[in-house]
Amino acid sequence: MSKSYRRKHPKMTVHDAGGLKNFWEKKIEHHAKQVQNENSRISRSALDKLRCEWAQRLERRLKMLQQPEEGPKKSSLLPIESFPLVDKTVA
Repeated sequence: MSKSYRRKHPKMTVHDAGGLKNFWEKKIEHHAKQVQNENSRISRSALDKLRCEWAQRLERRLKMLQQPEEGPKKSSLLPIESFPLVDKTVA
């Protein structure tokens, strides 16, 4: 550029190839840092773990609902009739 052009446009800056290269290298470095920080943040997040847990819960629920009913479920507790009646009246 000519000197007269620079005098007419003083705010205009001129960069050489080295300056442009440094500018873009800084931009790329900054972007790489941002991507790395974002990946680190995502890896620390509990969101993936929660999604997996809920997916497992839903799978178990679907399996349970799709299984045919096996009739009345038997309780693990003993029925009342199995205990002998004791007379607690005092004579």
